[in-house]
Parts: sequence; structure tokens; C-alpha cells
Amino acid sequence: MIRKHIFFDALLYVCNVLVAPLPSARLRMAFYRHVMGIEIGEGSHILSGLWLDCRRNCRIGRHSVVNQRCRLDNRGGIEIGDNVSISAGVQILTADHDLASADFAGRERGVTIGDYVFIGTGALILPGVKLGRGAAVGAGGVVTDDVEPFVIVAGVPARPIGRRPEMLGYQIHGHRHFF
Repeated sequence: MIRKHIFFDALLYVCNVLVAPLPSARLRMAFYRHVMGIEIGEGSHILSGLWLDCRRNCRIGRHSVVNQRCRLDNRGGIEIGDNVSISAGVQILTADHDLASADFAGRERGVTIGDYVFIGTGALILPGVKLGRGAAVGAGGVVTDDVEPFVIVAGVPARPIGRRPEMLGYQIHGHRHFF
């Protein structure tokens, strides 16, 4: 059992400290797919500095981008749709502790991000949240509850401030060779 924990810790160290800052996007993507077991759709990209909390439990759809220095706490599972733009410094959490529990019990709740979602720089998505198709989160927003499709939220905690058009049809192009 100890060997398994040491292997897991070493793998996360390699992933987050050695692989994440590599200047080659191609090498990082290969490592995430083949070693970490992250499902990454066609045309999607992960820029440098990604921090993962475990292997697997993460699916990224087609033509989506995860920008620099993001944390994907994939312990509870993360589903990211197609044409999603996740800005730099975003944190998506799927695990926390039950503060009402006498033993501070840990818990995991997955996060689901629909197609055409935009998440602004430095936003924080908390465990169990679902962001509906076309939703948008303003920079620095802290999302504690589900966001309905095409609704724009911002603030701490994030609250609705507007709506996006419902006929979204763009395709994200986030490829860079050295970021």
C-alpha cells in the first residue's frame, strides 16, 4: 500500500512540477492523454502550468482550451464540453470537507461544464457545480451554485448579471506550440 502511495505521489510530482511547465505543447498533451488518462477531444489544447490532483476522471470535449496556470481538481470528476474557453488561473474543485461533520469528512462532487461555456481569469468553480450550455463566469467569480444555460454570472459569490445569445456557433482555436 505504501508503494502505491509513493508511486502516485511521484507521478503527480512529475505531472505537475516537471511536465506542466514544458515548453512543448505536444509533449504535455501526450503525457496528459497517455500517462494521466485525461480524455482530450480533437482540436482541444491545454496550455502550460496545469495542476491535476489525480489520474483520469477528466474529459475535455472538442475545440476547448484550458489556459495557463489552471488547477483541475479531478478527484470527483470533471466533464468539459465542446468549444469551452477556460481562462488563465481558473481553479475547478471537485473535493472538499464537510464542515458540519464531526470528523471533518472528505467528500467528492463532480463538476460539469456545458458546451460554449466561458470562464474568466481567476474564477473558482466549487464542487458539484454544473455550468449550463453557453454560460459565462466573470473574472474572479466564485461559483457556488449551478448556472443556467446562457446566463452570465460574476462576483463573490457569483450571481447573474446578464445573458448570452442562445445561437452560439463559434469554434475555439487555442493551439500554441510553446505555451
